Amino acid sequence: MTRALGSCGIVVYRFTGGIDAIDEYSRRLIGALRANGSEVVYMSNGLSPLRSRSADPAWVLLQYNAFRYGKWGFAPGLVRDALLLQRRRGVRLSIMIHEAWVPMTDWRSTLMGIWQRAQLRTLVCLADRVMTSTEALAREIGRGAVHTPIASNITPVPTSRAAARERLDLGDKLTVALFGRAHPSRALDYAEAAITALADAHGAQRLAVLNLGADAPPLHVSPEVEVRSPGCQTEDELSLGLAASDVMLLPFADGISTRRGTLMAALAHGVPVLGLNGHNTDAVLAQAADAIVLTPVGDRAAFVRAVVELTRDPARMRATGDAGRRLYESRFGWPVLAGTVASQLDTMDHAGAATVAATKAR
Repeated sequence: MTRALGSCGIVVYRFTGGIDAIDEYSRRLIGALRANGSEVVYMSNGLSPLRSRSADPAWVLLQYNAFRYGKWGFAPGLVRDALLLQRRRGVRLSIMIHEAWVPMTDWRSTLMGIWQRAQLRTLVCLADRVMTSTEALAREIGRGAVHTPIASNITPVPTSRAAARERLDLGDKLTVALFGRAHPSRALDYAEAAITALADAHGAQRLAVLNLGADAPPLHVSPEVEVRSPGCQTEDELSLGLAASDVMLLPFADGISTRRGTLMAALAHGVPVLGLNGHNTDAVLAQAADAIVLTPVGDRAAFVRAVVELTRDPARMRATGDAGRRLYESRFGWPVLAGTVASQLDTMDHAGAATVAATKAR
């Protein structure tokens, strides 16, 4: 069992505009850390409650996505809070970076990108430990940033694939899942081309598409293909849809990566995943050829061929899904993630406490 992180570890996440995936991630992480033996408290609206606590925490763990702390990702209050923590002896700041900054593609995004980069670089300099959701981001951030994959926010319901398909009245149709909101990073043209090819290979009447997610974008496919876009669903309803699916199409323009909750949900449910290998694809995914089917970004025809070939081989589909579930449980599950986070903070707690205290005393 992991030793408690000082008097109390604190996961901080200030949400603006409502609960989202990172808020849910934070709550699940707290549960996993507590199960691992760590003392954790959740503060969902800033650091001000710290001022009234009788004892300081050992760590403040900040869940970072700039857009959830201020309009356009402008959040100088975070830097102020980090500076305040610097004055409190024995309190250390760790940052988990889910999203760092926007790509600078025009004048508006360049303006946002400049202040977001300056803001995050300042926070990183003030932090004692930095974690990132992808390898590529850890390399870009530097300063000892540690790659820390996320886990799934959707717990599999206890059901079989056959029972799930019966409940959803899918019959014997080949069922293809897509999952996620409309976002420029989603290469939906790859998915649409693959669905068109599947309709040709298997027959449009024998194909069903589950377009999952509260803000799932519309799909441009043949009207003969059954497309279900259920919109906002409960966790159990989403789990049922995943359990009923034969394959998941997850093409992203920057490559599939360990920051994608949709990927983690598919792996946790044993759904075979087909995605793209790009500059943000993590080595753990690129090297898992038995668990995830990847084709190069920029080669849509290769992706389409891979989808059709996999769906023509039911035994390989099952083996890929099973391997994906094993990969998830061994590398990305909540107990694994909690152990990774606790280990990062605990290592610093042992080796760095005296150094941090001395630095803050100057």
